[in-house]
Amino acid sequence: MLACRLRLDGSQTSLPGVVADFVAALADEAGLTSRQAYWLRLATDEITTNIAHHGYRGGEGVVDIAGEIECDRLRVWIEDDAPPFDPTGYDPAPRLSVPPCQREVGGYGLLLALGKVDEFSYEFVGGRNRNTLIMWLLGSDGDVDAECPGGR
Repeated sequence: MLACRLRLDGSQTSLPGVVADFVAALADEAGLTSRQAYWLRLATDEITTNIAHHGYRGGEGVVDIAGEIECDRLRVWIEDDAPPFDPTGYDPAPRLSVPPCQREVGGYGLLLALGKVDEFSYEFVGGRNRNTLIMWLLGSDGDVDAECPGGR
């Protein structure tokens, strides 16, 4: 098992690049496919960007990102001290019901990003938001690695 942690100031303008590099390194070490790595980076970037822009409203605030590679999965946690926000409760239906040419810009990132990770969960723990993203590690045959003790 490999574990890594990154602490960022949510008001940094370089936040997306640092997050992408962190997730890319984890994905590479875990052996994710390029498609899996892309979607995990996108989801992690979307959540951290939303924390900085909406949670902290562009002001100062800490974003902690941790990653852990287990035998069958790569797990990424994103924690912050912004007001509680559960991304799973976001309903894009009102935006999607408007014809595409009349839709407002923005508000679709969570829908896109969270639909492409294998698992996503949210909890508010100890006064902090915790978003957990999981990508299953695939074997050479495209299935989850069956050699993992205990399976999934």
